[in-house]
Amino acid sequence: MTFKYLLAGAAMAAGLAGAVAANASVVVGTEDAVKGFTGNFLESVFPGTKYLVASDGEVVFRPFGATFDVSDGLDFSGVPFVWDQAADSHWTALTAKQTWVLPATTTCGSENEPKCEFVGHFISPSAWNPSAIGTWLILNPAGKVSDKIVTFNSAVGAELKFYSDPFSVPEASTWTLMLMGFGGLGAVLRRRRETATAAA
Repeated sequence: MTFKYLLAGAAMAAGLAGAVAANASVVVGTEDAVKGFTGNFLESVFPGTKYLVASDGEVVFRPFGATFDVSDGLDFSGVPFVWDQAADSHWTALTAKQTWVLPATTTCGSENEPKCEFVGHFISPSAWNPSAIGTWLILNPAGKVSDKIVTFNSAVGAELKFYSDPFSVPEASTWTLMLMGFGGLGAVLRRRRETATAAA
């Protein structure tokens, strides 16, 4: 009986791991300590289309014509689809159409504090091409993840979430795998206890 549960749990974990692996993260660039990073994160998917993202280098950073210090930015003014900021997102819209930035200083403090770096959430009624769905990373000069961009389709269309300092919160897939592992371990221990009790 225990072996059957272990096999079922392993099959579920393998399936989930396969789904996570299929959505592997892609590094799109590394911040310069002074200049930060600005680049087209979907260049490999849509050559010539400007899905521009920006991440600071821990000094004054003003991408896309911002007149104040910025932590991160997104400029979709050069793409053929209409994008809007979702209601749960609090980035600052710039004068340029479809351009938003996360100010380095917010109402709850200064940049690089995870609680102060609001997740940018943007939606387009046109769905993503499947090849554009995934997780895209910007690294800091030390080679660690600075920002994470997640693209996916939903009932409302194409969605994009821009996470600043995402290393502070584990991904949902990580939590799922951990919970499945604990659940499997609990089932095995419970079965062993029942077997030991029945033998006594």
